Amino acid sequence: IIYFVSEELMMKKIIIIICLLLLVCGCSESEKTEKMSGGITSITCEKALDLQAEEGTLVDVRESDEYKDSHLEGAVNVPLGNVVEEIEDYVADKDSVIIVYCKSGKRSAEAARKLQEAGYTKIYDLGSINNCS
Repeated sequence: IIYFVSEELMMKKIIIIICLLLLVCGCSESEKTEKMSGGITSITCEKALDLQAEEGTLVDVRESDEYKDSHLEGAVNVPLGNVVEEIEDYVADKDSVIIVYCKSGKRSAEAARKLQEAGYTKIYDLGSINNCS
């Protein structure tokens, strides 16, 4: 019986330790503002605005009518369909910071991928415009 109780107590300790480790790892991950995904960095609104202030180019990849309805201050409109061809009008240096966003995050992820394939090296994906509301 003593052996059984000790084994049960040991299992409880192990479970508590595992839970604490998961809690600590989970908290530290949620505090990060950047996550790497295929070489493209996903960022928060705060980080996007900081990068923009440091000479980054904020790019709204939605269609022009969506951009006219609302957009983030200082953003340029380069629709996803033309992003590789038109980005050069705003960003000539392929090592410049580019921050992309759209309505839901799907088009911005696609734009980031296309820009990366075109040779741009510092691409940040804000995802949805709603991340800044």
